[in-house]
Amino acid sequence: MEYRIEKNDTDIRVLFSGGITFSENVSFRQVLKELSENDVSTCVFDLEGVDMVDSAGLGMFLIAKEQADTAGWKLSVTGAQGHVASMLKLTKLSDLLSS
Repeated sequence: MEYRIEKNDTDIRVLFSGGITFSENVSFRQVLKELSENDVSTCVFDLEGVDMVDSAGLGMFLIAKEQADTAGWKLSVTGAQGHVASMLKLTKLSDLLSS
């Protein structure tokens, strides 16, 4: 997994690429740490470049949602395609993280 954070005032977009799997747990937590260090009102996870997500990756999205709810900012996902979109829909995370 690779990521790039784009900031615009209090809005942040995180562009992910590669796979979001169990082995990416440390990197994903780094993303969450960076988000917590910013004054965020809205964050969008752009998953257009993500080709694989496993159950641990889905769990990481839930952790991010919990962090957003606790800190009072809005989290949404966009750009999911193929396998990733299917997994989000199957688990109903697409509803929870809708933009």
